[in-house]
Amino acid sequence: MSEKQSLKYQLIAAQCGFAFEILYTFFWAYLGHNLPPASPNLSAPDLAAIFAQHHTAILFGNSMAALVGILWVPWTAQLTVVMWRIEGSSPVLTVIQLIGGALTAWVLMFCPAIWAVAAFRPDTDPNTVRMLNDLGFILFNVTYAVTSVQAIAAGIVGLADKSSTPIFPRWVSGWAIFAGLSFIPISAMPFFKTGPLAWNGALTFWTLFGTYFIWTASMGVCMAKDASRRLREVTDLEAPRPSKERPAGTSAAAGF
Repeated sequence: MSEKQSLKYQLIAAQCGFAFEILYTFFWAYLGHNLPPASPNLSAPDLAAIFAQHHTAILFGNSMAALVGILWVPWTAQLTVVMWRIEGSSPVLTVIQLIGGALTAWVLMFCPAIWAVAAFRPDTDPNTVRMLNDLGFILFNVTYAVTSVQAIAAGIVGLADKSSTPIFPRWVSGWAIFAGLSFIPISAMPFFKTGPLAWNGALTFWTLFGTYFIWTASMGVCMAKDASRRLREVTDLEAPRPSKERPAGTSAAAGF
């Protein structure tokens, strides 16, 4: 494969982060009725009533969220390529980031499948619906560490880039580290059914999803700019150079 073709794929992979944010928000949050999620303090009959009332939207939204969660894979792959160039030989942080990204993609795809199961049969026992909903949200949140190590590793490598034109500005790398660390309070989420640490709370849902999306978007912009710049450079090198025409009436032997 030519370098130019490879860079085109890298640009597409970097842009998958934006597609993921838009599509996952639409399918999981909007259609899945998770904007914000139903309170963990709801009774089983009340929660089951929500699933029954919005059965089709919840089922379709989560089915599609499980599909578009795969967009995290190409975005992670491009981040891996960029980090490997910065870190060089023995890229342990790059490998950590790659594994964290692969596991994050699994969580993003597997948890919507659980909510789809909860919505699959409208006549399911309310206690079973609530149990599946609990499983989905607790698994979705308390496995945050796989995403934390991805973000923190990316931020550390970004700060270590000593080139004249770093791919990631220092604030972008610093935000990645901050985003990864900011998820730590989620460990307390299973102890709360109300308040800011509940899965629909001001901290666990609104604030931490905000730090996550800013990290993804900011690094995605930087990777897309880098791939675009390198693609332009390769295209310019491959462009044919204008030939110098010999003035009319002269010959190769002119001047002898």
